Amino acid sequence: MGYIRHNSFVVTGDSYPEAQRKLDLAHEKAVELFSNLVSPVIQGKTNGYQSFFVAPDGSKEGWDLSDEYDEKRKQLADFIDSLAYGDGSNCVQFVDVGFDECYEAEVDRTNKKRPEED
Repeated sequence: MGYIRHNSFVVTGDSYPEAQRKLDLAHEKAVELFSNLVSPVIQGKTNGYQSFFVAPDGSKEGWDLSDEYDEKRKQLADFIDSLAYGDGSNCVQFVDVGFDECYEAEVDRTNKKRPEED
């Protein structure tokens, strides 16, 4: 018996070329870490934003696989944060959302610094 808690990443990049290059780097890192759990990059309907998604691993909390993917999510988040500019702003935004079988949901992590935190 175990407790199911899903985690999923949503990653979005701004529309200008440097942002798209950084989003591509983040996508490559995600594929390296999560393989077939990563969606293709999807073009938004307006303003040039692009996004991709990392699906949950499906394991139960406390299982070795769950712990392994917790670490992989940390690695991806740290990598995306490393793409930030000198002032801490980042043209690649992400959210790591956890949700469970009891219909609870929470944001586990997002970019370290957001512009309003100056």
